[in-house]
Amino acid sequence: MATIRRWVLAGAAWLLTVAVATAVATWAVGSMRQGIFGTSDAPYSEADVEARLAASSSGPTPPPPTPPTASASTAAPVPTGVVRALTTPGGTIVAACEAGLVTLRSWAPNAGFEAERVQRGPAAVASLRFKARSGGGDVRAQVTCVDGEPRLTTDGNDD
Repeated sequence: MATIRRWVLAGAAWLLTVAVATAVATWAVGSMRQGIFGTSDAPYSEADVEARLAASSSGPTPPPPTPPTASASTAAPVPTGVVRALTTPGGTIVAACEAGLVTLRSWAPNAGFEAERVQRGPAAVASLRFKARSGGGDVRAQVTCVDGEPRLTTDGNDD
């Protein structure tokens, strides 16, 4: 009879241990919703972010721009230019033509390439080289304006 009593007590102790461990684990997971150290680790809502940014901005906020007047005689001419994305084996170039001159606005090398020797413009000819990092396969890109639009020519293996 004593052995049965020991087994019952051991079983009860085991059940009590499992219950306490479950309660502690449940509490720990629940506390992670608000952060381990309280609510300071909780993510901010969009409104909280905007309020904190507004409070931390230094200096006065500039007034919103006023719309231009309808007077054509006082309005400055708006630059008009044709902008194109041009693709090469080494990367992509965004170029613009205005008043017969080309300007490279941006460029993004493909994986394994890097841009160098950039002649941004504005000029009659703008150029850059997409250099292959592993050697060989370099691409030299030249951009000109033809009929007011950026035109790309490439030359591979530029040394």
